[in-house]
Order: sequence, then C-alpha cells, then structure tokens
Amino acid sequence: MRPDFLKDFTLTWAGECSAWECDELGHMNMRHYVHKVDEARKSLIIRLGLMTAYHHGTVSSVRVRDFHVKYQGEARPGTPLRIDSALLELGDATAKLCHVMTHRDGKIAATMVETVEHIYLPDDRIFPWPKRVRDAAKQFTADLPAPAKARNVDAAHVHIGPSVTDLEKAGVSIIGAGVFGKSELDVTERVTMGSLFGRTTSTIAWFKEGWPEFEDPDYHAGGKSAALLEMRAVMHRYPARGHAYVYAPALVNANAYTREFVHNILDPVTGESWVSMQASGCKFDLTARKLMKATDEDLAMLERGMVKGLMA
Repeated sequence: MRPDFLKDFTLTWAGECSAWECDELGHMNMRHYVHKVDEARKSLIIRLGLMTAYHHGTVSSVRVRDFHVKYQGEARPGTPLRIDSALLELGDATAKLCHVMTHRDGKIAATMVETVEHIYLPDDRIFPWPKRVRDAAKQFTADLPAPAKARNVDAAHVHIGPSVTDLEKAGVSIIGAGVFGKSELDVTERVTMGSLFGRTTSTIAWFKEGWPEFEDPDYHAGGKSAALLEMRAVMHRYPARGHAYVYAPALVNANAYTREFVHNILDPVTGESWVSMQASGCKFDLTARKLMKATDEDLAMLERGMVKGLMA
C-alpha cells in the first residue's frame, strides 16, 4: 500500500532489511537506512539524465552536502522495504531531494531530505546541471511531504563545524578515532554519508555523558537501550581513503522524552571538521519496542554532563 502523499514520487529502491544489517537492538542499524538511500539517490539522479554519474572513471558525479533523516518505524530482519524519491528544488548546481522509506503496509520506516551538489571530479568543484537534467526535472518534482519535515532538529541552522580546539575549550571529550578505508568510499573516492553514520553508531557506547545508563550493566541486562530518532548531518570537508578521524559528541539538551546531541567527526591532524551532526535520541525498551521516558534521576545525571551553548 502506497501512501497518497507519494503520488508524485518515483520508486527508486526496493528490497528488505537483512539480518546482517541489524544491531544489538534487533532492528536495522541507522547506517543501513542511509546506505539504502544512497542507492535511491543514484537511481533518481540517473533518471534525471546523468546516466554515467556513478560509472567507474566518470569525471562528474553528485555528492551529498546536507542530510536529514527521521527514523519513524523499526525495520526488523526480513522486513520488505521500498524507497520512493522526488526532487524538491533544483538550483544552478545543487538540488534538494526527498526519499521516503516505507514498509509493505505503507507505514513509514524513515524519511530523508538532502541537499546534493553536481561535482566535477578532476578539480573538485561544483558546476551547473546540464540542460537535460533541467528538462527532466519537472517529471520528478514533488512537494515536501509533512512526515519528512524536521521535528527535533533545526533544518535551517547554518552549521559552523567546530574545530577540535573549539570543542576542547567547550569541555567536549574525544571518545572515538580511526582511519577511513576503501569500503567506505563511493565513486567520487570520498567517504559516504552512510559510513559517517556508521562510525558514529559504532562509537556511541563510549558516550557516558550522553548515555550514563550504559555504565550500569543492569540497564542492558534488563532489556533497555537507546535509539536515534532524528539526525541532520552537514559536510564541511570530504574525507578520503586513508584520512584519520576523531569523534567528539556532546549532549546539549534533554527532557523526559528526548536527548539532543551535537556529534562531530574531525581531522585530528588539522583539527578541522569533516562533518557536524545535530541528533535527537531516546531511551528504548527492547521488550516493549517503544520509547521510555527519562526519570528525574536520569535528568539530574544528564545535567552534570551537558555542554551548554554548543552549536553544530
């Protein structure tokens, strides 16, 4: 069943949630939602007339600058999923796209809104869309559906991309580090958005200021964990294979239902930001499969680790 608001959208991907894509929470890990949207984006761009944008050896392609996702319904192993996509706006050399991932019954699994750039690879510059893309645009254009609008993050906020020095001055700790590998790249030879989400989710268990509950072994033993509800990521520089990174998250706000974070992935050599992220998460009951409210004791613990005034 396809929701009525998708009538002007185009099917760009269909498949399922595989068991290997799921994490300890029993549902598809956030990185794999983004990886599937990567295919949907390519599918839409090809339909718009850039047939060789993702071929080996291409000199021009499309990359993501700004990516917003809302996780709205769990995907468990074996769940059939589809993605419908549309063009929201076409600029001179940029475009805003929307992707809606749904279950077989039409219920939304996730929505994604992203800004992409048409990029000339030999000298890494954005350049105008060709006429054939502008001619095809109307066929694939739709309005932003209400379910895809930002809820807990500011979609209009201009990210500054704080440096390592900025974060250290604010009292933010580096809790993760690594080096990007070949499997994390796309045809542009740059790290994909899904891989950046993956580096975040793989390190979050060390984030004791944001999730002090993780320090208590009884919390996990009791079938409790955490879930990401929404995230907006903005690229400042594009890491490639062999680039090192450090990961520095900060809790910036909390209430009984959600916790608001700023995640930062940075170059440890230059101290500059690769990507900054606004995020919203919640406590999650793995047995009931639903959000848990924070207690007054939880909020008091969170207040002690909160970084005030920090912007992404």
